[in-house]
Amino acid sequence: MELFIIWMLFGIVSAVVASNKGRSGCGWFLVGILLGPFGLILALVVSRNQAVADKQAVETGDMKKCPYCAELIKAEAIKCRYCGEKV
Repeated sequence: MELFIIWMLFGIVSAVVASNKGRSGCGWFLVGILLGPFGLILALVVSRNQAVADKQAVETGDMKKCPYCAELIKAEAIKCRYCGEKV
């Protein structure tokens, strides 16, 4: 019974880590359950999905796109750090 709980925890932690990196939480939950500690290590090593992370940053209001160069800048910025234009 304890082994089952430990493997479920590996699945949950893998899902949380992967979700914070913009990956599928459900898929990584299954990987964590099937592979246990190796699934957790994979979730920690996998790269961040930058497109999803950028989209989440814009949706939460932490970042915005520069109207001149379309790069992501902080919401409080008054000048784009990429193109130098005032926003």
